[in-house]
Amino acid sequence: MTPSFAALSVRIAEAMAADATRLQRRLVRAQSTHAPAAAWTRIGEDLERTIVRRNARAANKPALAFPSELPVSQRADEIAQAIREHQVVIVCGETGSGKTTQLPKICLAAGRGERGAIGHTQPRRIAA
Repeated sequence: MTPSFAALSVRIAEAMAADATRLQRRLVRAQSTHAPAAAWTRIGEDLERTIVRRNARAANKPALAFPSELPVSQRADEIAQAIREHQVVIVCGETGSGKTTQLPKICLAAGRGERGAIGHTQPRRIAA
């Protein structure tokens, strides 16, 4: 059976971020041009491939350990909640507090990184 526009559109949210926009454009184009069934099938197959890739990433997350002596680790739950609720999160802390080493792990624990890469930078990198 040929997948429908509605069925495929709903599943776009499960795709890798890098593929989602391209697949959405293909869907809209296929609908507006009344594409043949073969085109819809190809879009469905491509969507399924990217979803499988995302699910594999989610299933293969590394075991995460947060050293209790690091201040950032001590606030990991609070930071993870901020990451889930906000598009941008700024974390300040002393040198050696675990910002660089623990923040990517906190992002993974918060469900980030499954659909794409985790962006992480430092102020001195931005200012340069």
